Amino acid sequence: MIQTVKFRMYPDETQEHQLHEIFSIYNRVKRVGYNLLFYGEDYMAERFGEGKTIQQCLMKLCHNNPYVNTILSDNKAKLESQKTWLEKRRKRMTQQLQVIAKKINEFKEQDTHDRRLKGLYARRSSIMAKLRNLHLEPVVFGTKKLFRQRIRSNISREEFKIRRDSSFSCIGKQQQGLKNLNIKILPDKTVKIRTFSKQKGRKWLTITISINLVQEKWFQQILNADKYTVIVKRKLFKGKVRYFVYVSYEIPEPAPRYGYEHGAIGLDFNYGFVALTNVDKNGTLLSYHTISFGNFHSYRKDKRNDYISYKMDKVVNYCINKGKSIVVEDLQLNQEFSYNTKRNRKVSNLKTTALVLLERKCKKRGVSFRKVFPGYTSIIGQYKYSGLHNWSVHHLASYVIARRGLGFKEEIPPVYDWVLSHVGEFIEPRVKQGSPYRTWSMIHSLFKHSGITSLKTAEILQKTVLMKHVLNSVTSAQPDNLKAGLSSYGKIENYYKMWNYIINSQFYK
Repeated sequence: MIQTVKFRMYPDETQEHQLHEIFSIYNRVKRVGYNLLFYGEDYMAERFGEGKTIQQCLMKLCHNNPYVNTILSDNKAKLESQKTWLEKRRKRMTQQLQVIAKKINEFKEQDTHDRRLKGLYARRSSIMAKLRNLHLEPVVFGTKKLFRQRIRSNISREEFKIRRDSSFSCIGKQQQGLKNLNIKILPDKTVKIRTFSKQKGRKWLTITISINLVQEKWFQQILNADKYTVIVKRKLFKGKVRYFVYVSYEIPEPAPRYGYEHGAIGLDFNYGFVALTNVDKNGTLLSYHTISFGNFHSYRKDKRNDYISYKMDKVVNYCINKGKSIVVEDLQLNQEFSYNTKRNRKVSNLKTTALVLLERKCKKRGVSFRKVFPGYTSIIGQYKYSGLHNWSVHHLASYVIARRGLGFKEEIPPVYDWVLSHVGEFIEPRVKQGSPYRTWSMIHSLFKHSGITSLKTAEILQKTVLMKHVLNSVTSAQPDNLKAGLSSYGKIENYYKMWNYIINSQFYK
């Protein structure tokens, strides 16, 4: 398990000048290395001559400094990420064109003069133009937002450089007894940084770091670690520059102290909060809790990450107070295309920050962490338990997640079996034959087809039997089969026939 510790550095004026030089050269070489990877061999031959590799070109700029290995690794990862996004974007646009073409054919069959066709043609033309112009573009180092601020003269040139070239790093290696070739943590509470200078006495820079009582044990772990990766950052605080060093190293995972012998805590992630449900070993609900995130999506990146970390600590503390482990959904957050800015940030925060931090904190504090299949948790909670527990659908979903983590299977209630037996094969579920959630999918499809899209907890049983698109024959006679009398569009006018039929039948007697 990887652990990262943050220390603050206190350089003097001379050391600060040398640090700025390292930041500038490192990030300049990083930009050149990215351009060499992006534009290819022709660009490299034009700038550095024929017969040279990217490694050789960057070594020449860095004066044969091992920083080049970290720079190449970062640039390759950045370029691969761009290519992956481009393929997902192209795939999504192709799917959109297929859906639009299908809708156009359906509307043409009904009415060739349908007004909706004009909008569909315009939408198809717009997507096709975007798809033709879709290509890989080079990244803007320092973010586009910062670059625009500099163009508009909202920030000075010095501030732009400090915020653009804000970090440099070196990956740890086990080489000749050295844990890190360029940045070393020393026992006298200093950090030794290799510079780009070849002059005697200026090859290394030694700066004091501050270590508090809490960080003392982590500092000893770093000194005893086999290798560690170090990132040096600079940030602007009230017009002054501060320097920090982030050290990442491997630590053994502690044995879990809280298991699933006495129950579990189910967790359901949502946009602005997490829903927690406490369940005993028999699957009986004991209590529930909500942890709100507030408007953290408006925060800047570092503050947002710190805020999420603080909230994940609350989740872990709740599990420790109850003496139980946690169960979460095994979410596959492969974002196939770009949404709007707010939703992109939501998915990114959940995927890259919240889930990762929660799992790491649970392992560090001895709380067992289990993932379960995420499908149909909200549907099962809404259709099965909302009549028993008058809660929101999110807490009901976390209740189902906790029971699923303990190994319980959710059997479908008899009332739904009875309804499906009358409907027959009229409903086509979305899942395949043999799936354990096929029946739940059929129930959900039946409600959706009936036009019931909102199920309030106090009315769940009533709306179960109030199927407004069934039991309506032309002769007004009570049919034996629930799909008898349906029109070609599946619409009826009488919403109460089924309810009266159920009351008068033998079902509740």
